[in-house]
Amino acid sequence: MLQVVSVTFNKMNLEYESDCSYDNVSLYDGSNHNAPLLGEFCTSGSPITSSGSSLFVVFKTDESFNEGGFSLNWKFVSQGWLEWRM
Repeated sequence: MLQVVSVTFNKMNLEYESDCSYDNVSLYDGSNHNAPLLGEFCTSGSPITSSGSSLFVVFKTDESFNEGGFSLNWKFVSQGWLEWRM
């Protein structure tokens, strides 16, 4: 069964801007920044799931304000379990 990556943000305390242009965490659906972008996040929300067994994380900051940062949990889940749960 295919294993996918599920990410949940525990804490997201970044410099806020409605379009996340100051500080953000970008998640890519693959093993590098050339993979499809799943989203840029500056607030926590629903779990994010990759389509395969890799997920690439990039943190970007403009360094103008120091906030609390972010933390996340990740786990592998079987795609069948994920489809059943949705």
